[in-house]
Amino acid sequence: MSGEVTAVDAVSVRRIALTRTVLAVVGALACLVFASASPYFLSVDNLINLLNDLAVVGIVAIPATFLLMAGQVDLTSGATAAFAGLVVALTSPQLGIIVAVLVAVATGAVVGLVNGLLVTVADVSSVAATFGSMSLLRGLAYLVPSGLAIYLPGFRALGNARPFLGLSLPFLIFLGLLILGGALSRSDIGGGCREIGILPAAERMAGRPARRGIVALFVASGLAASLVGLIRTSQLGTGLPTAAIGVEITVLTAVLLGGGRLNGGRGSVIGTSLALLVMTIIDNGLSLSNVTAYAGQVFHAALLIIALVIDRPLRRRRRAAPEDAG
Repeated sequence: MSGEVTAVDAVSVRRIALTRTVLAVVGALACLVFASASPYFLSVDNLINLLNDLAVVGIVAIPATFLLMAGQVDLTSGATAAFAGLVVALTSPQLGIIVAVLVAVATGAVVGLVNGLLVTVADVSSVAATFGSMSLLRGLAYLVPSGLAIYLPGFRALGNARPFLGLSLPFLIFLGLLILGGALSRSDIGGGCREIGILPAAERMAGRPARRGIVALFVASGLAASLVGLIRTSQLGTGLPTAAIGVEITVLTAVLLGGGRLNGGRGSVIGTSLALLVMTIIDNGLSLSNVTAYAGQVFHAALLIIALVIDRPLRRRRRAAPEDAG
């Protein structure tokens, strides 16, 4: 059995290395194509915008990587971000901006806690639990302000400040989280997440430490989503019910392309960030080329299908190994 598993791991490592090489080549080619197609692609302002877009999604993608290591998926990221943005916009006139920000952050934590408890205590699959939460939050995001945008003056620094070398505060936050996430993925925390993901789904909730760990990951995901909602609201000066639509698909695609497995046991913060960078470059280049925004949705959906196809043989080999060993 150990020989079979080792063979599967070797195939996984080769496939991940190949995927990352392909991503790097695609990213480099995309930069060359878009730089020749548009004189604005390599401009400082556009590169800063590109890094901003990368940061906003990347902040959510880091905890999502750890969740997928543990065999869990969070589909509420975009809806939580939108709802948190509306919370800060709606409550700041009465509570003041600092308290409103804390309430919005707490909202994200509560969403993550509820998702974690649904998965660990109620024994609902993470896909079903977070899909239900996503639908509920999106509905509330439209219902509470009657579908209207909520203007929020005086809350611009978080999303627009450039405190270091012209780099935006959101990108610096993402960079800090990327370094922290990369370190944690190589620590006992990352190893523990992978060990949970390797277990059969029925056994992942058997131990109390595993359940606590999964709940903590969902709370971290909710906190990251609320931070993204605050950043987007700060950038736009407005809380929008439609904010961050599709973020969860982009994040899941990046995590899978970066080396994650849909049923857990593997994931890479660096790989996720590389995949997300390539996707952001292509989105930015398409936008500069005046390609309709709907093309981006098609592109992300196609990439997700490709990522699932890449993941499927690994899962089939993984299931087959114990059977062959017997």
